[in-house]
Amino acid sequence: MRDKVVAVRERARFTEIASAMRRFHISSLPVIDSQDRVIGLISNYDLLLGDGGPQNGRSRLLSRLRHRDRCESAGMLATELMSSPAVTVTASTPARDAAREMYRHRIHQLPVVDAVTGRLTGVITRSDLLAVYERPDEDIRGEILFGIIEHTLGMPPGRFEVTVVSGAVTIRGHLERRSAALRLAEAIAHVDGVITVIDHLTFACEDTTPKMPRARL
Repeated sequence: MRDKVVAVRERARFTEIASAMRRFHISSLPVIDSQDRVIGLISNYDLLLGDGGPQNGRSRLLSRLRHRDRCESAGMLATELMSSPAVTVTASTPARDAAREMYRHRIHQLPVVDAVTGRLTGVITRSDLLAVYERPDEDIRGEILFGIIEHTLGMPPGRFEVTVVSGAVTIRGHLERRSAALRLAEAIAHVDGVITVIDHLTFACEDTTPKMPRARL
């Protein structure tokens, strides 16, 4: 996590936001309220997406610029431009979970907030996670097949079909018990470089649902 963060207040105007992005060579900014709580995020990438792309809460800026004159748009506030609510993490969020959030939301950085107050404390960027999450897919697949399935869980790797694409793991195979399938999927999720697990495992016996007590007459 980086504890030095460039952020803007909710009343910051368009010109101030653009100036901050240029000055600090950054592509997005958290928006904070008077108590330093993160309430949204503004990205200059949304500006590009807005040009003929789908309209959503985070890509309205360029569309608005088309319909307002330059002077009016320069006075727009951060609250009119931001994506809200912002996707955030805390300092205790595991790196793999932060990477999954970036993957899921297609974003390049995450504000880090205090778990209790919601105040901004730092930022984590995609480059901060490169050492772990740019691991080659074939390395990840090999560890799953031989490190997890064969050595840790003692199962023949040939029973399973495993594919890995950009850290997203898809696994297929059949096990005797559902509890074993859950353990396997959980073990895969903790392999370095895994962003998400697409579980197509099947099982013969459901052994995870607690039995209901028999009614007495």
